[in-house]
Amino acid sequence: MSSASSRTADALLRQADETEEAGDIGGAEALLTEALARKPDFERAWYQRGLLRLFEREAPAEALADLCAAEELGVARQGSIPPSRLHYAIGECLFGLGRFAEADARLQRGLSGETDAVMLAELHYRRAECADKLGRTDALREALTRFLSHEAAFLEAGGEEEQLEWARTRFAGLSHAR
Repeated sequence: MSSASSRTADALLRQADETEEAGDIGGAEALLTEALARKPDFERAWYQRGLLRLFEREAPAEALADLCAAEELGVARQGSIPPSRLHYAIGECLFGLGRFAEADARLQRGLSGETDAVMLAELHYRRAECADKLGRTDALREALTRFLSHEAAFLEAGGEEEQLEWARTRFAGLSHAR
């Protein structure tokens, strides 16, 4: 593909970011779709559209397709996206689709090498929910323990108090059940 087409796709990606920040989710998605039409191997645009579809549109099946395309194109290998964030997003999609065992496995992969306390908290929290849905008590206890060990970072980053309350309540219930 020519460099002019590539620059155009890059410009569309930047414009999509600005459009999303302005609150126009549909417009941002259209810009990302246009960027992908111009440059089908644009892994960052696949990733961004996947995140938009997951977190803004709450469309996990569409998001999963986009994120898997980004993964196949090597978005995490390019260095612009940490692998843990890609695994987390794919895990979120799988969780949203009720595929809890697959989600847990993907989230587990996201833990590998991750050092950011907030990302670790997010990964452990969702793993706890997967374990709870799957009835895996030991895995639930472990995930909750690890999530709660990152409580301060989670809250400082704007984590939701209701998630923390669920984790504390669920953990207390497990402790009493021993």
